[in-house]
Amino acid sequence: MQNLTDHKKTEIKNRLVEIFGPQNVTDKEPDLYTYSYDATECEPHMPDFVALPETVDQVVAVVKLANDMEVPLIPYISGNNVGGLTIPVRGGIILDFSKRMNKILHVHESSMYAILEPGVTFGQLKKCLDDHHPSLRYSYPFAPPFSGAVGNALLSGMNNMSSAHGSMGDWINGIEVVLHDGTVARIGSCFLGKEFRTDNWHTRYPMPDLLGLFVNWQGMTGIVTKCAVQLWPRRPIEKAYVSFCYGFENTAELMRELGRAEIADDVLVVSVEVAKMLLGIPTPIKIPEEPDFAMLIQLSALTQKHLEAKYEIMQCILAKVNQKHGNKIFLTEFDAGASIVGESFRFAYDLPAVVTPLVEYSGLTWYGSYAPPEHLGVLLEKGTAIFHKYNFPPFVYSKIMKSGHYSLFRPIIRYKKDSEEERARSALEEFFALGVEYGCLPYKTPAWMCNRLKEFIDPNWLEFFKKVKGFMDPKGIFNPGRWGI
Repeated sequence: MQNLTDHKKTEIKNRLVEIFGPQNVTDKEPDLYTYSYDATECEPHMPDFVALPETVDQVVAVVKLANDMEVPLIPYISGNNVGGLTIPVRGGIILDFSKRMNKILHVHESSMYAILEPGVTFGQLKKCLDDHHPSLRYSYPFAPPFSGAVGNALLSGMNNMSSAHGSMGDWINGIEVVLHDGTVARIGSCFLGKEFRTDNWHTRYPMPDLLGLFVNWQGMTGIVTKCAVQLWPRRPIEKAYVSFCYGFENTAELMRELGRAEIADDVLVVSVEVAKMLLGIPTPIKIPEEPDFAMLIQLSALTQKHLEAKYEIMQCILAKVNQKHGNKIFLTEFDAGASIVGESFRFAYDLPAVVTPLVEYSGLTWYGSYAPPEHLGVLLEKGTAIFHKYNFPPFVYSKIMKSGHYSLFRPIIRYKKDSEEERARSALEEFFALGVEYGCLPYKTPAWMCNRLKEFIDPNWLEFFKKVKGFMDPKGIFNPGRWGI
């Protein structure tokens, strides 16, 4: 679409101005440039226009325009995703929801959900709950507070309650979405009634579950304009512990056992080099005597006795793993650990937050994947070896998910775009190959990795996937180029 004729471009610009107003549309190159790239290795591409939606009617109008003119539409919130997911690979219109379509429409106390517009951020949602609904909580990622909550949910991201409750895609009760012809559809129990209400977004079952047509599709099947996310009761007691772990398999076994015990909100493991980064060491090196990993274990409880019971179970699991592997795991309270190593270590717990070491360099990328828990030990070991091979500080971020049903394996690379991008890309290729070998499924997947994935997946699945895309988006307007099609 970057070969638009001047006449067609002028016509599209005029119609966009009619829909959004002149102050909310731009085709000026300096404005467009910031939407053309992200921190990753993904190739930059310029959009043709940026528009700032405010209402569902405006989204309907721009979808009809895009379908009529066969010009791409790319939904955008803060642009800090790690996967090139909002880079307009075929030009077109960026819809930036962060500026004007960013309201928390309703928080339902008894059914515990919040209805959000697409531009709502994690920081905004946290402040709303803390100030006005203190009995409820959401879950937050290892990411800045200006990250988009709805985008993370639609991409099945994980957060600091995922060890108990799984990925954020499981937390969606329903959505409102604009389809390719401008039809506005409500998916989930909110389909009751002909008008939008705030009291009927409590579940996505037992009606046929159409939500899968939009979750993990990276905006390829429609434009979501409302999303209801599950909230959870805030327990009066919250306690965190840090475990320092030597060895790969015993670290993985402790994660698995803690997940299966169903006592923790979150069980997160990072390379010890990450802990050093949080303390302000820009290029940390692990010395032989230091542990391999730091594990953050978050507990919450209704009473002190409830907490003590969880703590007792955790200690029993720790003793069992230590007995098997030779006393290579040590546990301390998080507050005590932070007071010893430095208060900046709290970045790992007080989420959402800008984790400064992640954004010190011009480049940031990852191989994010959901992995079989039984392979966590070898993934941690071989993943660490890949970091050393390419001379990057090991930054493995892993956790157990949904009480041990699956796990997260996410190596993260900070790099300098001007001098280290080729090396970072080579490391990513090896992480991808390692993941394929051990059954990992990449998430928030960049287009180049989706193309590689085609070599390994069931061809019948791929054909069915293409048919669904063709049915949902016959003219290919919704964020084209994702998933290799």
